[in-house]
Amino acid sequence: MIRVNLLPRKVQAKREGSKAWVVVLVAAAVLEIVGIAIVHGGKKRELDAQLDENRQLEADIADKKSKVANHENVKRQLAEFQAREDAIAKLQAGRTGPTAVMLELSRILTPGKLPTMDKETIDKLKVENPGMLPNEKWDPHRLWLGGFKELDRTIEIGGVGSTNGDVAEFLRRMTVSRFFTDVMLVKTEEQNSVKVMAVGTTYTTIAFTIKGKVRY
Repeated sequence: MIRVNLLPRKVQAKREGSKAWVVVLVAAAVLEIVGIAIVHGGKKRELDAQLDENRQLEADIADKKSKVANHENVKRQLAEFQAREDAIAKLQAGRTGPTAVMLELSRILTPGKLPTMDKETIDKLKVENPGMLPNEKWDPHRLWLGGFKELDRTIEIGGVGSTNGDVAEFLRRMTVSRFFTDVMLVKTEEQNSVKVMAVGTTYTTIAFTIKGKVRY
């Protein structure tokens, strides 16, 4: 009978099997390292791209902030220029305005003349309130002005009319004139101011006070 000893072969096979596992593990480790390197490279490229985009956004924001800051300076300068122009216009109006108001009052109290009115105002009154239109036939000699005061474009006019109708016509003319606004009759008072000595007759007149504002 022949006996064969297989133990050395088993040991050798076991060694070869261990080497194979080592090779597999090393290969797996290498593959994992390669995979990690590939993933890391991709992530790094994404990070670099994002950083570049962030830098571009920061540059755009800085540019816009610069433009906005300049815009505010421009707006402030324009506001200053507008304020100067308004002040100049106010001074100019304050110099020429009173003259224009006096000329308008003269026009209102001139026979055959009418107040200075906008066409839109005339057309509106014709439709909505014809009674507010001035009477072209009114004789301004039936009314006299006795006083005129102005403070901060608020005026007070005092005078005497032959009748209440004359005072009403003067009030109507001031109301529709584009040189006056917020016109109102403050008071009227009858007074015996005219006496005809030949016949011994005393005529009653109407003293009035009107307030309002001027436009100029």
